Amino acid sequence: MLICPVCGEKLEKNKRKYLCKNNHNFDISKWGHTNLLLSNQKNSKIPGDNKEMVKSRKMFLEADYYKEISLVVNKTIEKLVKDKKEIKVLDIGCGEGYYTNNLKLYLEEKGIKTTIYGIDISKEAIIAAAKQHKNIEWIVASASSLPLEDESIDIILCMFAKIIPEEKMRVLKKDGKFLVVSTGENHLLQLKEVVYDKVRKEYYEPEKDLEMFSHLEKINMKSKIKVKENENIKNLFNMTPYRWRSPQKGIEKLFELKELETEIEVNVDVFEKR
Repeated sequence: MLICPVCGEKLEKNKRKYLCKNNHNFDISKWGHTNLLLSNQKNSKIPGDNKEMVKSRKMFLEADYYKEISLVVNKTIEKLVKDKKEIKVLDIGCGEGYYTNNLKLYLEEKGIKTTIYGIDISKEAIIAAAKQHKNIEWIVASASSLPLEDESIDIILCMFAKIIPEEKMRVLKKDGKFLVVSTGENHLLQLKEVVYDKVRKEYYEPEKDLEMFSHLEKINMKSKIKVKENENIKNLFNMTPYRWRSPQKGIEKLFELKELETEIEVNVDVFEKR
């Protein structure tokens, strides 16, 4: 399934290494992940989320505030693969593996044997995932150059991550499904009302970027969460894009709260390879 990021030949596992026929080799870490990100694929010295951001997201997600988001994704994929006994899934931008691991456990409880590849450009995120969640192939790699064979994947999951459609089309099997999970217009509305004087409602429409795929359906999920710990209010904010472009006064106001009740809203768009 895995291919060499240098020459494109198939990688074979040999003890604690992956090797290709051209003798390019990649170590499997003591935690079980493999780094297949080449230096010329990095957009910075530390690409992707840093250790602080990974820690914030890990702590918040493990408190299960977003468990309903995870469940709607799992049920959607179950519906798509219910007639299959075995599938291969690719989670792109998997982060520290919360959604990835939940999906594997859920599908295997339903009797569907599932091989999952979790890929992220952040080394820190993949290390955190590999330390905690076993029986998943954790890979540091770029979404623009996926180290996977052509037409090898049944389901691709892209949660709140950048979409590069050409690579998704290449690795997806014929009639394979591609799920894009993105925030709805009211996602974290009350959090934004604390931070900003004027709140802009906006949401992503992936159909515009994925015309090469057939769009099967859009599932909208709305709920409310009550974050009771000040630390997790900070963790929630620090795992969002708002941390980069918010007024300091608004951030301080948010960080003074001991409790935050806010809407959550996501869209799950399901596409099929033509």
